Amino acid sequence: MVTYRGYQTNVMYTAETAYGTAAGAPDTAIKGRIQTVTINQNNNLIRVAALGEGRNETFVGFGNYSVDWSMEWYLGDPDFLEFGLGLKAGSGTTAAPYTIEEKEYIDYSTGMKSFSMSVGSEDVSATDDNDVISGCIMNTIGLTCEVGGALTCSLSGFGKSVTSSTTAAAFTADTTKLWIFTQGAFKWNSTAVGRCKSFTININNSFDPDVARELGSRTIPEVAPGLRKYDWVAVVKMTDTVATTLRTAFYGKAAALAPDPGVIAAEPTFYDLIFNFAQGAVSTNKILQILLSGCAINDISKPVNIGENLVEVTINGTAKAGTTDTTNKTIKWYTVT
Repeated sequence: MVTYRGYQTNVMYTAETAYGTAAGAPDTAIKGRIQTVTINQNNNLIRVAALGEGRNETFVGFGNYSVDWSMEWYLGDPDFLEFGLGLKAGSGTTAAPYTIEEKEYIDYSTGMKSFSMSVGSEDVSATDDNDVISGCIMNTIGLTCEVGGALTCSLSGFGKSVTSSTTAAAFTADTTKLWIFTQGAFKWNSTAVGRCKSFTININNSFDPDVARELGSRTIPEVAPGLRKYDWVAVVKMTDTVATTLRTAFYGKAAALAPDPGVIAAEPTFYDLIFNFAQGAVSTNKILQILLSGCAINDISKPVNIGENLVEVTINGTAKAGTTDTTNKTIKWYTVT
């Protein structure tokens, strides 16, 4: 009897050319180090009892088939996030950096795409365990970095169907270096905010797989994204700089010391936010930026207790879009040239 192990399991993907249809088997490793991957399948069985037929169920039939997946990985390069944001472009140089531009709908030439993903556990006996999920949609993205750790990405989504087999494809591990906290900075309107302990960005595409279901099929047809939402969280030490930047931004206007009445302007002043990672600024060094525009602060929490040496604040905010320099580009990365 074969027992499969995590260290013998690999994950690969390939872009699809139509929903649920790929040009070939998944063959591309995700750039980084995957820590967990989960696949949940459900037959949603139809269970029926009836009057006069006793206490037991008398019919059990197939209901809607569903498959959802989730993953957590230490991020190397963010290529894979193209499936949850839009379209990758550029050549990765200082003059023409790689970018991922927001797209509004699924289009297999100019828009968002679905993908197929394999999760294969290998065994020396050659009796592998391999699942290929077709029609994968990336619904949520979470990016987090905190003091003492690496940049972590959490993903979740769903698919159309799964094909299982006893043969896992050959796998070559990715060697891209990870991004860690010593390379990171939290920038508010291009100015670094000191004493930042951690930050998180959450992106939700609001896909609803059940909206598109139709008579005649257990699986979902191609779906459309819902409203895109950006949320972010920063934990920083309370300093005089925070008091005159982030706290005043929360109140709604520059130099504000109290909540804005919201009469003359119904909206707060909006800011740009950058989570910046840099190996350095000389040739061959790599740069990664997560850029948001139209940022506002929703709430601030400042607990103070006698047992803690420094006062920390937790700031929760929103963003309207990826950076609007030219088009809405959420992620940029390149090698200094």
